[in-house]
Amino acid sequence: MAAIHSVENERILKIAIISGKENGSPRVLATTLDQFIKSTNNLSRIFYKAKALKRLLKKANVRYNKWIWFLYKLFNTLNDKSFFSRLKGFDAVIICDWTPNGFYKNTYNIKKFKDIIGGKPVLYYAVQYLGNSPTLIKKLKDGGHPLTERYDWHLAVSDITEIRQNPSPPWSKVGLYLKSTGLRPKKREKFLAVVDFVRKGYENYRAVQIQVLEELKIPYISLEKEYSIEEIRQIYSEASLFFIQFPEAFGMPIAECLACGTYICTPDSSWPMAWRLNNSPKVHGPGILPECFVVYDGEKDLAEQITRIKNDFDPEKTPQKVFDIFLHYYSDFYSGNQEALKNVLDLIRYRKLPSNWIGK
Repeated sequence: MAAIHSVENERILKIAIISGKENGSPRVLATTLDQFIKSTNNLSRIFYKAKALKRLLKKANVRYNKWIWFLYKLFNTLNDKSFFSRLKGFDAVIICDWTPNGFYKNTYNIKKFKDIIGGKPVLYYAVQYLGNSPTLIKKLKDGGHPLTERYDWHLAVSDITEIRQNPSPPWSKVGLYLKSTGLRPKKREKFLAVVDFVRKGYENYRAVQIQVLEELKIPYISLEKEYSIEEIRQIYSEASLFFIQFPEAFGMPIAECLACGTYICTPDSSWPMAWRLNNSPKVHGPGILPECFVVYDGEKDLAEQITRIKNDFDPEKTPQKVFDIFLHYYSDFYSGNQEALKNVLDLIRYRKLPSNWIGK
């Protein structure tokens, strides 16, 4: 999308970012987007108040006892009213969430929300653009949920999920401003593996990974409990290998581990969907992945590849090498796509979004 030019002086925008409080990718998206917007000399503020949008739902759209729901809304009425009033002072609102959660009819009431905040544009930022996920589109359609029309514009980290498309209205690939987190490769104290959380239906893959690591006497951390963002990033920064456990639309741990210089191990090249370099990948089809990924075929091959990596591993040079490969192929996942973000901000600034809010 070409940049929008105007003879007017560019006024400073105020952007509100809404996310849930829980640790996870939406919160990482919110914190990094906040810094990314501020790097453009505009203003932004994060509000961890996603539940306020849920409280706009009618009782028919939630699965709670009607009296519990009534009391829950009543208890939060004054705080919600104050929050929505503050949002009227912003030029736009960006909701950070995971897909498809941001599209379920029992998640938010976006229509009522927009009416309350004076019709300001509401954008959606997720790791993936819904239009690149035909499987999710079918799921949402079958359930009678809204699709991309729910929001005025969509921001995505990657231009590929199940399929790849070039960004065009109503979406932009703004990438991920991960460098604002300070994640960088550092010298490793030992050769350490990290095995991601167990995923239902994929337990056998995890069992094989742990078995091979134990047979090779390689120390590992098995993620089992809830970690703060700071705690999990510390683990990533100490690891040499990170094992993913199931097909990922993007996989925030993949990005954060690579930013720390940690190899990503997967039993299937189709699992890291957004990281495939193919021009026209098939839905859930195999992918071309650079050498910061370790794709293995079964137990024997995994043992051989881990042994090779361990024998060649330099505590300082290897993490830097992995990081350099990451930057070479996926710079937008670390430094963000500045041109795309500027274009989106210009759409907001000059009221060029394809929505019916203008003038109301």
